[in-house]
Amino acid sequence: MATDGDRTLYLIEPNPSAFKPIASSNVLEAATNLAEIQKYGTQNWAALALADGKLLIRDQIRLMCVKVAK
Repeated sequence: MATDGDRTLYLIEPNPSAFKPIASSNVLEAATNLAEIQKYGTQNWAALALADGKLLIRDQIRLMCVKVAK
């Protein structure tokens, strides 16, 4: 899994020669509060954490837990 650094989460095929997305989803909502955007930005560069079928993903404002289906 990987993110685009903004809102989209990708399930990718491991391939050293090219980025090969299998599926994608916009999991982080866009920040709508201008003060939050100016203070924190909107990018997510934190490492993803996957445990027991749950994915933790965060940006500068929020932390989300997403259930990952098998």
